[in-house]
Amino acid sequence: MKNIIYIILCTILFIGCHQQQAATDSLLDNVEKTIAINPDSAQTLLENIPHPEKLRNKDFARRCMLSGKITDQIYNTLLPAEQFERAYHWYSAHGTPAEQVQILIYLGRSFAEDGDYDKAMDIYTDAIDIAERNELENTIGYVYSYMGDLYQMRIMLTKAISKYKTAAYYFRKSGNTKSYACALRDVGRSYARKDSIEYALNTLYIADSIATELQNKEVKASIDNTLGNTYLIQGNYEKAKKYFFEALELGRNKLPNYVALIKLYIQSDSISKAKELLKEIPQKPPYTYSIKNLSYLIHKSEKNYEAALANLEECSNLVDSILTTTNKSKIVNIETRYNNLKIKEKVKDLKIRQKNYALILTICLLIILSGIIGYLLYRKKVEKRLVQQQIKLNRIMIEMISLSNELEKKKSLLTTFTQKSEKYTQMEEDIMVLSENYKKLQARFISDSLLYKELVKMAYQNKPRNKRPLLTESHWQRIVDEITTVYPNLYDYVYNLCPGLTEADFEYCCLIMYGFDTNKEATLLDITPNSASKKRLRLRQKLNLSLPENSSLYEYLVEKLN
Repeated sequence: MKNIIYIILCTILFIGCHQQQAATDSLLDNVEKTIAINPDSAQTLLENIPHPEKLRNKDFARRCMLSGKITDQIYNTLLPAEQFERAYHWYSAHGTPAEQVQILIYLGRSFAEDGDYDKAMDIYTDAIDIAERNELENTIGYVYSYMGDLYQMRIMLTKAISKYKTAAYYFRKSGNTKSYACALRDVGRSYARKDSIEYALNTLYIADSIATELQNKEVKASIDNTLGNTYLIQGNYEKAKKYFFEALELGRNKLPNYVALIKLYIQSDSISKAKELLKEIPQKPPYTYSIKNLSYLIHKSEKNYEAALANLEECSNLVDSILTTTNKSKIVNIETRYNNLKIKEKVKDLKIRQKNYALILTICLLIILSGIIGYLLYRKKVEKRLVQQQIKLNRIMIEMISLSNELEKKKSLLTTFTQKSEKYTQMEEDIMVLSENYKKLQARFISDSLLYKELVKMAYQNKPRNKRPLLTESHWQRIVDEITTVYPNLYDYVYNLCPGLTEADFEYCCLIMYGFDTNKEATLLDITPNSASKKRLRLRQKLNLSLPENSSLYEYLVEKLN
């Protein structure tokens, strides 16, 4: 009798599991069918899966892949990287090469969203390897495009251009004309950021003609917006306005063009037009921050500082709200990581305890206590972090000094060898390697320096221009001291080029060595981006420099000083 009962229970359990699996398969099938028709509905369906961490590895991997495809359609935040890592483990063993590359792309983008650019680049490199071995040319184009985005974020514009050009090559080779036009757009945008306006415009015109031929309104709108911003950098307001209006007419996403046009009107002292255009932006939540920020800029230009301050405070409150939401999302992601870890460990009792109110209460109490403790220890942690940072910088400087001494020795020995001899050639190669390592140390010192981080923070501030400059005399002295320490040959080099160079010009040279783009530089100097571009041009003219095609003044100086 007991055996019969056992068999009946096992049968019921089997039927229940089978039915549950069939329901999961059906739901995932519906999500896949719905993505192309209504991605928002597909997202809702996917979110209705209860306890996704409990899914079989196969179903979990498929869910992650579908979530990534939905993100491509509605541009929302990707899943946490650890979820895509679990998905990749399954696809690496059971998926096709195309699926493996695609899930790696999502994994890399997730790391990039978290700010872990090095990890993202490693993932993209693995994706390229798989894609090239399997001749997935169109997919190779996408990976190179995302690599270009990483270099853009790091303001490594020459490398960004190289990656975007490679992406364009593969898109063209695979017949993906739409993505080819987008890649050319990205090349043009990068040239513009490097102040290579002629190259930027030539590339963007090609992209624009392709988009026109394709009759793809969204792609053309994006390219027209980029053309408008390029002409804005050049100070050609009429042409910039023409392309912004064209983009506004074609594209579904109107906001970037509204913002660009209003800023153009402000720069060209057409405040009344800026006000009229501001009224056309829909008064609804997704646009609220932009409306308040533009209102602040308009009032600031009118010297109505009271109204400007009120709008700036509203912008600040909105940012705080967004940060609060983001932090809540991070807490959820932390909880997800915790659950996944326990699933791997198969600790059944802990899973059960995670669901009860006692654990929730405990977590809440821990958060409160952590906040109190964090507040009390804040100053001490800051001081410790600063000391650690200084120690790190000191170590880098010691390495630089050691490497510099070794370079000098090698260069001295080089003169003792006969040219084109085996020893001469070997010594030249050693010097080249040492020089490259020295440049990397210089870049590391700058990126890790406390002053650089302070300048970056200042550059992101959205403060109204006033009579007092953002950079004080103390800042300029620190900038000169740090740059001449890292680049000791800078002073002699620029004054040999222009003996009549002023002290202010040399200080500006030092600021350039931080590699800021024109927008950040404009904020620091309390001028417009257009004025910043003209200032760079005037300095190049004083130094009588003719830069190579793919080189900015910063990159040129870095190369010449080593």
